[in-house]
Amino acid sequence: MPESESTGGVKTATEAGSLPKQVYTDILLEVAFANMWVPLMSGAIATGYLLLLGASEFEFGLLVSIGSLAGISAPIFSYMVDRHRDKKKLTLLWSLPIRLVQFLLAALPFLMFKKMLPRPLPFYLIISVFMSFLNVLIGQSWFSWLGDIIPEKQRGHYFARRNVMGGAVGMVFAVLGGLFLDRCHMDPKLAFAWLFFIGSVFAVLNYLFLRRLPAGHIQPPAKEPFSLEAIPKKMLEVSKDKNFTKLVWFNAAWTFGMTLIGTYQNMYLIKELKMSYTVINTYAIVSVVMGLVTMTFWGRIADRYGNKPVMLITGNILSITPFLWAFMAYANWLLAVIYFVAGACWSGFNLASYNMLLKIAPREKRASYMAFNTIAVAAAATIAPAAGGAILSGIGSYKLDLYFFKFGNYQMLFVLGVLGRFFPSLFLRQFKETGEGDVNSVALLVRTEVAEVINSALSFALVPFSFIGNAVEDVVPPGIKKRIWKTKKK
Repeated sequence: MPESESTGGVKTATEAGSLPKQVYTDILLEVAFANMWVPLMSGAIATGYLLLLGASEFEFGLLVSIGSLAGISAPIFSYMVDRHRDKKKLTLLWSLPIRLVQFLLAALPFLMFKKMLPRPLPFYLIISVFMSFLNVLIGQSWFSWLGDIIPEKQRGHYFARRNVMGGAVGMVFAVLGGLFLDRCHMDPKLAFAWLFFIGSVFAVLNYLFLRRLPAGHIQPPAKEPFSLEAIPKKMLEVSKDKNFTKLVWFNAAWTFGMTLIGTYQNMYLIKELKMSYTVINTYAIVSVVMGLVTMTFWGRIADRYGNKPVMLITGNILSITPFLWAFMAYANWLLAVIYFVAGACWSGFNLASYNMLLKIAPREKRASYMAFNTIAVAAAATIAPAAGGAILSGIGSYKLDLYFFKFGNYQMLFVLGVLGRFFPSLFLRQFKETGEGDVNSVALLVRTEVAEVINSALSFALVPFSFIGNAVEDVVPPGIKKRIWKTKKK
């Protein structure tokens, strides 16, 4: 059967050479509904949800670690994805069940309110593990599918626009979710139940727009029969790509450093600093806004000079931010500074790292390459939260007295996170990207453009003062002006 027939007579974006306008619109609508759903069930709200279910710091880290263990299934799922002819059908097949299962997360706090479920954490664990395994399969299939839809030379542009849309919508719904939890007068259990129910409804709506996206490259039928013995061989084959292996080592090391402290940042704000969900998510707006402002800039830099320079520049800056978290207890406004810097850098880092995987993985083996990367990242994401929880529990209530500052267990963990983020850049520097620009030259270009933006912003900010000065000068009598000039000359 011709490919045009198998895809309903519609050419894929890759075949057409550019992304059709309707496909571009559907991609933006799909990510918009995804970011109505995700902020209501993640971040600080998800942390508060687990605290409501009764999780301690160690249990919280353990739950996150167990969920990350699903990454071990990546090779099996990658084999399925590689062999499946239509990535769109495979993605849709498993996307709906995971969205329906999320309604069970809304049911847990409701059952607690009705005193029908005294110990909800074991049930949450079962649901979370099931969703985590499905997410591994869907992630690989969606990754391969979207890689076929969007033309390679335009990925920086399209993913930047897609991320801008998602960030703008996510910013609004994160604040709305926080306001709902803080301002509603019902029992917290019922508030979380309603919020997670609404989030699950948006997830189903997101699925409907996912269905509207076109099919990607339709592969010919697989010649070899399915065999579990073939999976290790495929992973071994991928591991022989030494250049790709360096990128995988970086991703794993970076994930460990990020997850070690990132898992507990919102818990620190909620438990230790007693911040409300509204305040936390309002501060997070700074990060989202900076991400939206800088997204197209980083997309343009990545398309022109490569993804590696963008990852190195933004990664080095992001390595410093955990140190600022250690002083948050003495200056809450530091959170705005952190989110300002992190928002500008994470937008570029995430965009470039995603583009890098799409670029380096051969299309016919994309799922296998993704699986190899997923295993390494999953291992790091499994160990790091448990390690962070063990560190917090081990330090306990001990305080390190440093004259003007007293560091508790959270602050000490944040300082360790600085080392965990600086170390991975060693692997990334050894990685070679086709067409990459010199990182020092790109860094100079970035500094120059940032300086120009700051200069323009200051000039704009000083416009009112310039106007006032000119207006005052216009109303000063000529005789007084002459006296002023004579005084200046003397």
